[in-house]
Amino acid sequence: MILARASCAPYASAGFLAAALLTAACNSPSRAIQPVIHARDEDKYQAMKTAPVILLAEIVGAKLVSGAREVEKPKEVGGPMAPTIPLHLARVSARVLLTLRSTERQAVEFYSWVWVSGKHGGPRLFHVYPGSKHILFLREEAGYLHTVGDYPAYDLEIPSAWLPAFLAEWKLNRESSSDLFERIATARLRAELGTLADSRADFPFPRLDRVDLMGLTSPFFVASKLDSYCRSFPNRFGRLAACAVTANGFPGRCLAYRYATKADIEGAQSRRLAEWFRSCEARTTAEIDYARQNNWRCPFFDDGWRQTPERRRLTMRLYVSAMDPEFQKAACAAAASMPEARDIPECSMLKNNDSSSSGKNGIPTR
Repeated sequence: MILARASCAPYASAGFLAAALLTAACNSPSRAIQPVIHARDEDKYQAMKTAPVILLAEIVGAKLVSGAREVEKPKEVGGPMAPTIPLHLARVSARVLLTLRSTERQAVEFYSWVWVSGKHGGPRLFHVYPGSKHILFLREEAGYLHTVGDYPAYDLEIPSAWLPAFLAEWKLNRESSSDLFERIATARLRAELGTLADSRADFPFPRLDRVDLMGLTSPFFVASKLDSYCRSFPNRFGRLAACAVTANGFPGRCLAYRYATKADIEGAQSRRLAEWFRSCEARTTAEIDYARQNNWRCPFFDDGWRQTPERRRLTMRLYVSAMDPEFQKAACAAAASMPEARDIPECSMLKNNDSSSSGKNGIPTR
């Protein structure tokens, strides 16, 4: 974690007035609040998950309260290829729409070091436009509320068009999960998929900011949700999008393109879906060989994370929950030799259902 420090050492010879002015300067937000950038994804999401204050809020206004400060940027973090980046401290006021953690409140004022230095070719930034909605992750620092990290973004955006659906899903699934972040991920996915109104407008890959949702839960959790929505979802356009995203974004899910054909009632995407299914199937053997060569490690999901037994287990659950039988069997064979993964439930289910065919599972065969 990069933490920029500003020196504010007291002067023994300072008089009362000078000392008071120095104390005020040292306690000013730009002096007291230090920019934070985590080098590892794991540390970033751990900071978000342990935030004492988590709120869904609508930005009312923002004002820069400092000049640019050059802050060291870890090489692991995307963005400009430079050892330092200029960040400005912003004071942000917001209206609280939903308190997810902390005491109830109607409004909040907090600070964040933000990028305002022109075009930014890199990851998503924290944009504090009036009217924008965000899930905020805050902590207290020197008497001020500060985002748990500053660059590039330590929030979850909730576009205004999704807000009613998100709030409805949140209330509807109040008892569905004891894990706060699984509830957040579920409500956000369902809100986005539920508001899609045309397959041509958002197909094949809608916004679906999976990276942050996977960081707060796990790739296995997000993939499992998308797999479920691909098989069944009230909004057929949302179902079609879930199929496209899970097939393209997670290993061993070529059959999602077949499920998508059931949602594509008008046949608008039938040709593309058939082409993608054939192309995906043709890559299956190569994907299995690649996974074996890399000891079933998943670089895209695991870079930036310590390879603990629990992380390895979640990665193998992602693999063995695959829709494609050939891929799933290969993953289960590998899991059987791993102490941390040999008892995962998906492989036990596979053994019990080994005689099932894709047609019997409701997947169109033509």
